[in-house]
Amino acid sequence: MKKLLVFLVLVIGAAMWGKSMLTGEPILRVGSSELVNPYPPGSALHAQQQEFVDQFNADPKLRDRFAGRFTSKGLYAEVTGALQRGARSLDSAQLISVTRAMAAVIPRLREENCAKLIRPKDDFDPVLSADISDALERLPPRHHRNFWNFYLSSLKAEVNDLPERPVDGPARERALEELGSRYHGPTGQRLANVMRDPVRAPDAEACWAINTLTHTSTQLSPDHAEALARLIWGGQ
Repeated sequence: MKKLLVFLVLVIGAAMWGKSMLTGEPILRVGSSELVNPYPPGSALHAQQQEFVDQFNADPKLRDRFAGRFTSKGLYAEVTGALQRGARSLDSAQLISVTRAMAAVIPRLREENCAKLIRPKDDFDPVLSADISDALERLPPRHHRNFWNFYLSSLKAEVNDLPERPVDGPARERALEELGSRYHGPTGQRLANVMRDPVRAPDAEACWAINTLTHTSTQLSPDHAEALARLIWGGQ
C-alpha cells in the first residue's frame, strides 16, 4: 500500500498543473516585453490574476530570467521544475494552501474530466482546462490566488537561489503511514483497484481516487500534511 500511495501522491502533483493549466496555450498572454492579464475586468479571476502579473513584471530578476521565452511554451515549459523548486524551499503554509486549493477544484469538475487527472497523458487538454477555469470561477478567489502565489514564489525561489530544505525521510514515512491508515479494508481495495489500471478504471472510480487522496492529504496532522505536500509538489 505504501508504494501505491507514493505513486498516487506523485500523480496528484502532476495533475492540475502539468496536464491542464500550464501546457499548450498559455493562461497568460504576452504583450510587448511584459506579461498581461488575459482575463477581462469583469471576470471572476481578473483581480487575483492581476496580482501575479504585477508582481512578475515588477521583478527584474524574473523578467531577465525569462526574457525571450514569453511564448506559448516559454515560461510554462518550466513549470514542473519551478514547482519542484518551490516545494524544496517554501514554507509549509504555502504548500498546504495550494494543495487545499487543488482539493477544492477537483470535486467541481465534470466526472469525465476529473477522471483524466489520474490517467497518463502529456498533451494539453482544452476541455479539461476549460472545466478547471470554470471550477475556479465558482470558488472563493483565494483558491485561484493560492495557485498563482505558489507558482510566483516558486519562480522567485529559483531566481533568488533560496536555501533548499533537506528531505525528511522519516517524516515522509510517518505521513504515508497516517495516510494509509485512512484506506483499509474495502476502501483500500477500491483504491488499489483503480491504481492497478487507471486507464481502464470507470470514470467514477478514477475521479473518486484522485479526489479522496487529495482531500485526505490535507486533513492529516500538520506535520504530516506538510510532508505530503512537499512530496506532491516536489516529486521526491
